[in-house]
Amino acid sequence: METSGVAHGHGLRDDAIAVWREWLVVVHRPRRIAIVKERDELLKRISRANANLGAGHGFSLALRHDSNIACWGWNDHGQAPPDGIQGDFVAIAAGDSHSLTLRRDGNIACWGNNDFGQAPPDGMQGDFVAIAAGSAHSLALQRNGNIACWGNNGDGQAPPDGIQGDFVAIAAGAAHSLALQRDGNIACWGWNDHGQAPPDGIQGDFVAIAAGDSHSLTLRRNGNIACWGYNGNGQAPPDGIQGDFVAIAAGAAHSLALQRDGNIACWGLNDDGQAPPDGIQGDFVAIAAGANHSLAIRRDGSIACWGDNEDGQAPTPEDDDYATLSANFPFMTDVHIL
Repeated sequence: METSGVAHGHGLRDDAIAVWREWLVVVHRPRRIAIVKERDELLKRISRANANLGAGHGFSLALRHDSNIACWGWNDHGQAPPDGIQGDFVAIAAGDSHSLTLRRDGNIACWGNNDFGQAPPDGMQGDFVAIAAGSAHSLALQRNGNIACWGNNGDGQAPPDGIQGDFVAIAAGAAHSLALQRDGNIACWGWNDHGQAPPDGIQGDFVAIAAGDSHSLTLRRNGNIACWGYNGNGQAPPDGIQGDFVAIAAGAAHSLALQRDGNIACWGLNDDGQAPPDGIQGDFVAIAAGANHSLAIRRDGSIACWGDNEDGQAPTPEDDDYATLSANFPFMTDVHIL
């Protein structure tokens, strides 16, 4: 009788555990899924805020609150007209010496150097949702997930027929291109001399991408960063960067990452002060990395600049040409990309 009672007791306990486990699955799993989904959307939204800021080779762009574009720095090809660009824009991208901006209607305006057809004066017509500018090539993500490419294709970085797929983000380096697939993997094409664009892509659970001169970065869902490509200046450490990051940016030979607390981590080449090892403290919501300078938008809509300022691309409050930034304050901090 005692043995039977013990067995019966064990049976009741097992039944209770089974019910408890089922309750956990039914009740808590959807909650966990919702939490993860909310975190993913937050990461993607913050990462997309980088589209409000652009840093090229010696020039800078920023989306104003009135949807016009402010430009400053090197303008030898008309890539950064001092009076800015008027329009109803929602995103910008800066290449080596050309600029792109995405209109609210999905079309693209281009200006600057067009030697390779990277910035056609009449722009590009389409239903686009994101843009990226490389050294002399340009990319645009269509709403259907495919990618349009134009400009220099000498290394296969901008195939005229575009790239077909289910993509959600794009990035353009000097002569290579990256695209984030909906499943979290990354497709790569173009120049791969330093392993910056492996033809088989990069497998992982990623939420954002960035392409530098000859290195690449990607943000993992857990907030860490993976790096590959040229690491001669420490811009792409093979073991990656650990942290709680929400956005990334890649310059010519330096890298930036926005922490969840609003501060910025920097690594790589720092000969012009573009990537101070101790980082940049502040309440930032977007970052951009140029050839040798860096930019960030604060939560209040003001801009911080550091690094090379030879052409006025990264003025500080002590510089006379900082007035351009002050005159255009505040800059866009919200994400208006559909």
